Amino acid sequence: MIEKNGTVTPNKQKGVALLEVLIAILIISFGILGIIGLQANSIAMTSDARYRVDAGALADRVIAEMWVNPGNLNNYAWAGGGTPPAPLAAWVADVQSQLPGATTLPPTVDAVLNGTDYLVTVRVRWQPPSGTAHQHLVFTTINPNPEG
Repeated sequence: MIEKNGTVTPNKQKGVALLEVLIAILIISFGILGIIGLQANSIAMTSDARYRVDAGALADRVIAEMWVNPGNLNNYAWAGGGTPPAPLAAWVADVQSQLPGATTLPPTVDAVLNGTDYLVTVRVRWQPPSGTAHQHLVFTTINPNPEG
């Protein structure tokens, strides 16, 4: 209350500072919650990127093995069911240990002879714990007799 001489009596101003502090705490809380949400989204995107890099590296690895062993290309074909062929057994185990959900979504390798070359398709699939299934496809052509 303002007196006739211009001074303010403190009785009417009680609680205003407390109200200002509570509003400031509310605004800061919303800001912190927003930052936490951004951090959680960033972690999810980083994990997804890591899985994509791992899938690409695993697909490239099996293709490199096929290039090194071109006379054995028929033994690399696997549709994802049953026991993988001997050349793929260690690779399939690595895929299933490095990518989440790869045991229920096994990788596949197709090697089809087309004239003198093999058309190779490698599919690596995974499913993050709280996401949808993803796949990485690699297509290449391998000549089993590059010198002849």
